[in-house]
Amino acid sequence: MFNDSNLLFEFYQKNDQHLYSVLTKDIRVMRYITEKVEPELEAIENFDKILTYNKTHNDQTGYYKFFDQEDYIGFGKLSWDEENKIEIGYMLLPEHWGKGYATQIISALLNLIKQSETLSQATLYAIIDPKNGASKHLLEKYHFISVWQGIEDGLPSEHLVWQP
Repeated sequence: MFNDSNLLFEFYQKNDQHLYSVLTKDIRVMRYITEKVEPELEAIENFDKILTYNKTHNDQTGYYKFFDQEDYIGFGKLSWDEENKIEIGYMLLPEHWGKGYATQIISALLNLIKQSETLSQATLYAIIDPKNGASKHLLEKYHFISVWQGIEDGLPSEHLVWQP
C-alpha cells in the first residue's frame, strides 16, 4: 500500500472486480472515456487484463485502486504501451468529483514516475476526450501539452505529453 498526501493506493487484486465495475457501469464516469457503460462481460475481461498487467510488471506501472481513508474513490494507472511509452489515466466515482482527488491521483502517479530512473526516462502521455475540459486543465497544470487531436477508435481524442 502506498501513501501519497491523504490518499492510500495499491494495485488492484483479484477480489477487486466490484470496485472496477462500479466505475465502468456509471455513464457519468464513462462519458468521456468510451461514451458508454461497459457491459458486465467486457468489464470482467478488461479487469482480467488489468490483473495480468499488474502481475507481469514489477516497475510500479500498473492499475491502482485509490482510497481516502476507507472510502474507495477511484482508479489510477500507469501502463506501458507497444511503443514503449507510458500512459497515465484515472477515473473517479462521481460523488468524489470536485474535491481535489483527481489532482492528488495525478500527483501520486507522477511521484512514482519521478522516483524511478527507468520510468522517468520514458515518454509519459495521457489520452482524453477534447470535450473534457476539467481533465485537460488538470493535466496542463502538471505540464502536459497537447500534441494531437482527432478521432481514434471512433471516438474524439486528444493526446497530451508530459514536459517535466
